[in-house]
Amino acid sequence: MAGEAGRARIGIIGTGWWSTYAHLPSLTQYPAAEVVALADPSEERLRQAGDAFGVARRHTDYREMLDGERLDGVVVATPHATHYAIAREVLGRGLGLMLEKPMVLRAREARELNELAGRQGVPLVIGYPYHFIPQHRQLRDRIAAGRLGQLQLVDNLFASMVLEYYRANPQAYQPVFQWDITGPASTTYSEPDVAGGGQGQLQVTHAAALLLWLTGLRPLEVAAFMERFDIKVDLCDAIGVRFDNRAVGTLASTGGIPAAQSGHQQLEYRIYGGEGYALLDAMAGTCSIHYNDGTIETLDEVPPDQRYPKEATSRHLVDLLLGRDENRSSGELGVRVVELLDAAYRSATERRIVRVDEL
Repeated sequence: MAGEAGRARIGIIGTGWWSTYAHLPSLTQYPAAEVVALADPSEERLRQAGDAFGVARRHTDYREMLDGERLDGVVVATPHATHYAIAREVLGRGLGLMLEKPMVLRAREARELNELAGRQGVPLVIGYPYHFIPQHRQLRDRIAAGRLGQLQLVDNLFASMVLEYYRANPQAYQPVFQWDITGPASTTYSEPDVAGGGQGQLQVTHAAALLLWLTGLRPLEVAAFMERFDIKVDLCDAIGVRFDNRAVGTLASTGGIPAAQSGHQQLEYRIYGGEGYALLDAMAGTCSIHYNDGTIETLDEVPPDQRYPKEATSRHLVDLLLGRDENRSSGELGVRVVELLDAAYRSATERRIVRVDEL
């Protein structure tokens, strides 16, 4: 069993807004976890995060933390373009890893990390909170049991409130999120060489992960259109996919919902099979399944405060390290998401259909 007295010893790499908003509050209040040390190149962010959550051991070089601290697992919440190099160092030392989404930016990098975790025999969790909602698990179980028949068409819409991040103006969202320790840096989501892209890497990654997790589908071919409008990264994405069971589908997304309409963001799924179809509205917390015999199954509504369980992913790493659960947001799923997005960005750039097996 990891750690002492049934507790997992965790280090955190990256003390920006998501660590201080989600992971540190989650882990420091979880009896099964001990946050041993923090790492961040910014001494100011380290001080703010360490002081706020009572973590005394702090490192400006994450490798120093990995080599000098006794750890069972690591949470990585750093800018997207840094994920691959850091994750490889963590997994290479035989440590469990919760890696924030997007897993990485290239399919070959995702496959390499997943294979490395397998060789090392350590858990690799990708930071997708929607997989920890019981209603979503119920829908997934029904699809896996064949209740909808062979899947034929899937459709997803994600309209979210992130435009000001892409405009390098994260403070526009402080009244909504009310972070009071470390907020997002202006370049984190606005600069292509830091973020790796816009709506695809920040938001479609969520939508695609939930779709693939619910259905078990794997993308084979991808065709995409993406538009930046007045910013440096993609704001609106339209993605068509052919899957491994002959099903086809679409994912459409915009980050243009204004802060004044933060309560009107949309994350919706329509999943059609030969024996029925499912309608999932993740923002409203509702899901209904319509069977061909005319019956309708309505799953229990998700309470508003449980529709985005941001504390779940880091705690899930702890539970896996302690042998308490099976991986619900695995590296293998992360690979499928990165394959889809890597193909989508290439398709939009090269204006052609991209096969996943060419990545």
